Amino acid sequence: MGTRILTFLFFFLVGLSLSGQADAYRSQVTVIEALLEEANYRVAKAQSQALIKSGQEAQLPLVKAEGHRLLGRILTENKDATAKDRVAGIRELKLAAQLFRKGRNGEAVEDILDRLEKLTGNRKVDVDELPSARKRRGRIPNADSINEASLSAIVSIQDQTITALNDSQMRQMLQLQEQERELDAFAFQVLNDSILLIQQENVIERQRATVQQGKLRRNFLLALAGGILLVLALLYLRFRSSKRYQSKLEEQNQIINHERKRSDELLRNILPATVAEELKTKGKATARSYTSVTVLFADFKGFSALASSLDPETLVGLLDEAFRAFDEIIRQHRLEKIKTIGDCYMCAGGLPEPDTDHAERMVLAALDMQAYLETNAHFEARIGIHSGPVVAGVVGKDKFVYDVWGDTVNQAARLETAGEVGRVAISQQTKELLPKAFVTEAAGTFEARNIGPLARFFVTIPSV
Repeated sequence: MGTRILTFLFFFLVGLSLSGQADAYRSQVTVIEALLEEANYRVAKAQSQALIKSGQEAQLPLVKAEGHRLLGRILTENKDATAKDRVAGIRELKLAAQLFRKGRNGEAVEDILDRLEKLTGNRKVDVDELPSARKRRGRIPNADSINEASLSAIVSIQDQTITALNDSQMRQMLQLQEQERELDAFAFQVLNDSILLIQQENVIERQRATVQQGKLRRNFLLALAGGILLVLALLYLRFRSSKRYQSKLEEQNQIINHERKRSDELLRNILPATVAEELKTKGKATARSYTSVTVLFADFKGFSALASSLDPETLVGLLDEAFRAFDEIIRQHRLEKIKTIGDCYMCAGGLPEPDTDHAERMVLAALDMQAYLETNAHFEARIGIHSGPVVAGVVGKDKFVYDVWGDTVNQAARLETAGEVGRVAISQQTKELLPKAFVTEAAGTFEARNIGPLARFFVTIPSV
C-alpha cells in the first residue's frame, strides 16, 4: 500500500512539473507572437531560436515545432529580410509542419500549409534535394567512346575544309579574270578622260584669273562682315554677362533675405522678441532686474519608471506632445517659456516687458495645463508657482539662452516639489497678487531646502 502511494505521489509531482513547464513554454510563445505583432523581428528571432533550443534539450517535439513555426513566420513576414532569409523561413515552416504532423497536431499543420501556399504556390512540406552523384555517374561516357567520336569528328571536319578550299580557289580565279577585264575597260576610259582634261585645262586657265579677282573681292567683304559680326558678338556677350550677373545678384539677395528671415524666426523662437531685437542691433543683451515676476515649474510624476518601460523614440514623442500642448497654453496666456530640463517645464510671466496681471495669467495657465493632463493617459504633473523679484538675461556665447535667476526661482521649484499631483500649488506672495475670484485652499507650511519654512496654498477653478 505504501509503495502505491509513493508511486502515485511521484507521478503527480512529475505531472505538476510538466504542467508548469508547458505553461512557461506557452507564455514564451505568447511573448514571441506579441513581438511579431509589434514588428520587433530582431528580438522575436532570438526568442524563437531560444524556444527551439529549449524544446530540443527538453525533448519536447511540439515545443521545438512551435519554435520553428514562429522562426519561419519571422523570416517570411519581415519586409527587410533578404531572399536568403525568406528561403530559410520557408524551410523552417516545412520543418515545423513535419514535426506537428508527427505530433498529430492537424490544426497547426493546416495553418502552416496555408502559409506555404501563399508563399510558394503549393502545400508541399518535403525539402527538395539535388540528384545524387551516383545517379549522374551512369550517364558519363567512357574514355574509348570519347576518343573514337573525337577522331571521326576531326576527319569529317578536315574533309569538309578541303572541299571548301577547292571551291573557294575556283571562285577566286573567276573573280580575278573578271577584275582584269574591268581594269582594261577602266584604262581605256581613263585615256579618253585624259584627252578631255587636256582640252578643258585651257578653259580653266582662262577662268582662273577671273575667279582669283572675285575671290579677293569676296575675301575682303567676308573679312569686313566678320569684323562687324565680332564686334556685335562682343557687345551681345557683354550685355548677356551683365544681365546674368544682375540676375545672379538678385538671386543671391533673395537667398540672403530668406536666410535672414529664417535666422530672425529662429532667434525669436529661442529668445523673447525684445531681447532678440536688442541682440541683433547691439550684439549683446543686457541683463535686467524685475521687482515682480511669477515663475512656474511643472514636473511629471513617475517619468523615470515610464522611461524604463518605453523605447526612446516613443518616450520622446510623448514628451514632445505634452510640451507642445504646454507651449500653446502659455502662448495663449501671453507668458514666456524659459526652458525644459528633462521632464521639467519652466515658464515666467511679467517679463521681458513688465505687467501687473502676470500672477493671474500664470495661475490660469497652470489650471489649463492640469486640465490638459487629465486627457493625457501618459503623464500627471505637480505644478508650483511663486512670485517675486528676479534677474533675467541672455547667457552663453555660442548658443544663446534666456534665463532667470533669484530666490523666486528656487522657491517656485520647492513649491513644485512639495505640491500634489494634479493640483496647482502657489505661495503666499502669489496668492496676494490674485483677484478675489480665485478660490485657494491653505495646505500649511513646509520646510524648503536652503530657504526655510514656506506657506503653501492650492488653487481651484476661479469662482464666477
